[in-house]
Amino acid sequence: MKFEHDILVSYAPFNGAENQATSAWTKKFCEYLTVLMHRLYDRKPAIMLNDNLRIQQSMTGDNQDTTVLNTAVFVVILSTEYLKSPEYVKELEDIYSHVHNNPDSGTQNRIFKVLMHPVPAEIQPACLKAEQSYDFFEINRYNKKPMTWDLYAKSGPDPKFWSKLVDLAYDISDVLGDLTVQQDQSAPVAGRRAVFLAETTFDQAENRDMLKRELRHQGFQVLPQAQIPEDAADAKKFIEEYLQQSIVAVHLLGAWYGDFIKNSKYSFIDFQIKTVKDYINSISSPSKPYQVIWIPNDIKPTDQRQALYLKRLKRDEAQQRTEIIETPFEVFKTILNARLKEFTDPMIIPAAEKNKLYVIYEKQSADSIAEYINHLKSKGFDVLEPNSGNDDFYPISTHINNLLVADAVLIYKGDCTMEWLNSKIRDLVKAPGYGKSKPFRAVEIISRQKTADKSLLFLNNVPVNWDEEINSVVINHFIDHLAKK
Repeated sequence: MKFEHDILVSYAPFNGAENQATSAWTKKFCEYLTVLMHRLYDRKPAIMLNDNLRIQQSMTGDNQDTTVLNTAVFVVILSTEYLKSPEYVKELEDIYSHVHNNPDSGTQNRIFKVLMHPVPAEIQPACLKAEQSYDFFEINRYNKKPMTWDLYAKSGPDPKFWSKLVDLAYDISDVLGDLTVQQDQSAPVAGRRAVFLAETTFDQAENRDMLKRELRHQGFQVLPQAQIPEDAADAKKFIEEYLQQSIVAVHLLGAWYGDFIKNSKYSFIDFQIKTVKDYINSISSPSKPYQVIWIPNDIKPTDQRQALYLKRLKRDEAQQRTEIIETPFEVFKTILNARLKEFTDPMIIPAAEKNKLYVIYEKQSADSIAEYINHLKSKGFDVLEPNSGNDDFYPISTHINNLLVADAVLIYKGDCTMEWLNSKIRDLVKAPGYGKSKPFRAVEIISRQKTADKSLLFLNNVPVNWDEEINSVVINHFIDHLAKK
């Protein structure tokens, strides 16, 4: 279907002093969106603003239905002032009806909802509640008051406004591109790799937007493309449909537990994590998504519920295809990129081999453990080490491959932290999730401290030896133990 207009920007008529600020913001928003779309799109898009549409209709006698029928994408601006207009609400309902009920309308993600300030769900038109929302404001994390981004500063609009506008423009451009492909049946439809990026609490909204932009820049399709329903049953079905298309599900946790989802005892954030985990455990397909949960390393929970939830989440981390990462955000993005590279360019899963021993240690411990590694080699063991001959210790692909092919593991803590040791123990637990088919014959841990982490409980009866110091007696005892297995 060929469209006369690429984009219709819809808003209520400018009348009355009570919505003067909203009207001024809308005019400026339309101006910047038009400029950005002209720069971004591969051809000059045909953009119709509601003001121009009303003038055109008064001159030609065309009705709203004619314009809606001939428009590809709709940007609808919602505000508490605009929604007091019954005529405007009727326009929005007509747009929704056309997009969602017309069998020839193509893709369903053609409505983009813009909010300059929070609009309570109960006053939003019911038909638009599920549409993707673009919030051009932020919530103060201390007093929780909303603040619309300034468009009139001497230096120009707030940088956060530009970032969000670019997000909107790229999403519109994607839909227009998809519609062009649908119109040209000879054009191939290329599949895109998808990442499910879960919704967050308001204190992580900026980080989520930043990560979404970077994922898109790397060529990933970021899901969901619409608002997650407010009801638990509908939300579960909605999330699972998107998980079927995703290789990874990413969750960013903040200091707030969040609001409860309807008809559920869980917060919206908790519910998403649980739904993904249940989905992973319920399907047998090898293409099931991998779950990555980020917790800021300096997080300070704002209430007891969140503190208890984070504690429970860490305790239950040892789940199939689930990983919790506690780092600064920039470090997390680096780790996530490494994981995504693994999943988009998967390696062939090798089988474990007899007498392959993976020795895990940090670079600063290399001298301390060198003679014992040579001793193990002299006893006929094929010793695997954490580096691959370069400066990159523990490259993720090498580390996972070593876990898969080794039939025993020796971890030397040295002067490393307990968190380092715990993370290596958790990696052993996750090995089946990476594809390891046989359990380790034995694990030797050399550390002055014993872990309080409960991950060892999930090693499925793998014998674990603990020693405080490394010496020939300990190594020979470990070798004798392996010889009996």
